[in-house]
Amino acid sequence: MALELWETLKEAITAYTGLSPATFFTVVALGLAAYYVISGFFGGTDHHHVPRQHEEQMQPLPPPVQLGEVTEEELQQYDGTDSKKPLLMAIKGQIYDVSQS
Repeated sequence: MALELWETLKEAITAYTGLSPATFFTVVALGLAAYYVISGFFGGTDHHHVPRQHEEQMQPLPPPVQLGEVTEEELQQYDGTDSKKPLLMAIKGQIYDVSQS
């Protein structure tokens, strides 16, 4: 069965392409190799390598701020003008630390 399929495939390759089966598969292999080489130039990699210098420069994140109930006047103190205090934002009664954003 497999031998008959191979013979039919060889005849079809010769009939449709005019090439011998060896030449046909060589052309297909070279085409695939060229595709992978060219796509390697334009395709991005999924591995994002962070240089070691950048890792050393990064500061650890400060601990989250726990304020509880605050008034509007107290919240105004966290507007980002003082670099030692976090930048806080209130949305619909919830307070969010947006310093890292």
